[in-house]
Amino acid sequence: MTIDDRWKIVGGRPSGFDYMRITLAVTILVWHAYPVSRGTKAASEFWRTSLSGHVLAILLPMFFALSGFLVAGSMYRNPDLRKFLTLRLIRIYPALVVEAGLSALLLGPFLTTVPLVQYFTDRKFLLYLMNTIGWVHFYLPGVFPSNPQPELVNGQLWTVPFELECYVLITVIAILGFFRLRLRVIPIFALATLAVLAWNQHSGVMAATPGGWSGRILILCFLGGVTIYSFRDQIPWRIDLAIVSLMAASFLPSISDTLTYLTPIFLAYGTVCLGLLNPRRMLIVDSGDYSYGVFLYHYPIEQTVQYFLGGDASWLMIVTISLPITILFALFSWWCIEKPFLKVRSFVLRGPGRVMQQ
Repeated sequence: MTIDDRWKIVGGRPSGFDYMRITLAVTILVWHAYPVSRGTKAASEFWRTSLSGHVLAILLPMFFALSGFLVAGSMYRNPDLRKFLTLRLIRIYPALVVEAGLSALLLGPFLTTVPLVQYFTDRKFLLYLMNTIGWVHFYLPGVFPSNPQPELVNGQLWTVPFELECYVLITVIAILGFFRLRLRVIPIFALATLAVLAWNQHSGVMAATPGGWSGRILILCFLGGVTIYSFRDQIPWRIDLAIVSLMAASFLPSISDTLTYLTPIFLAYGTVCLGLLNPRRMLIVDSGDYSYGVFLYHYPIEQTVQYFLGGDASWLMIVTISLPITILFALFSWWCIEKPFLKVRSFVLRGPGRVMQQ
């Protein structure tokens, strides 16, 4: 059975992808609780010497691989570039703008240790507002000054620019007509891998560290998902191979940093195969997609919990308190922001646009 066969059997809407999104989001919350608890340096040392560090390091790359597969499918089904990009912006920006606004205009003024006049005129505050357009800044003046990660409000947003780069890249691929002949996707993936390898080596950037993978490697994972979708009718769907692939993706970086550049395709294959499982939908995935809300809100919530617990809370305590609060904010984000904006899709799909080359 191929991946395409399995895709058709589950009707193009497997519950596995939904479970995977929320599971990855919650696990990343757990991952971030350690640096919030002990600081970046201590967290990096812990992940370097811990078996779980190798396993958990692939969580974020799995998100990007999953996104690449699903976004490629969206591009194939709706080959109108203007509509495609509009739908992507609708999915990302409204919830991001609200989260950044709440952090800057409510959380920051409530917790800052500096006078409000100084807070609202500080360069850090003004730069932080740029998060609303995808230009990411992490710090607010006088917020969390005594935490192990001082003034860091939205550490999780570092991936947003790379996600936007992924959308730009797949748009360029579509404009150039590379989806018309799928064999062209392979050299694009290979050239991108070589380009990232050269860039990282020139810049002295490690492809993978105990704290996670570099941003450009995440883009390769996205392209890995695109490649898997392009050849879905020829690639077998096998869970045993998926598990082996994910294990390889977990441990190859620890052997050699260069081997990390071979992992995106393994990781994409394992991610897609697991996502095509179709267990019965429970309420957590049947009622909405809360993964983006968990991603957006978990970090400032964890930092706030650490702040109110005196800056010395354990990672387990942070997870225990932060998780239910984060879920509540994710519910708010989905029902009040994300879902209402997604209703705009019907108007977008009816409007004029530009069709990519087929």
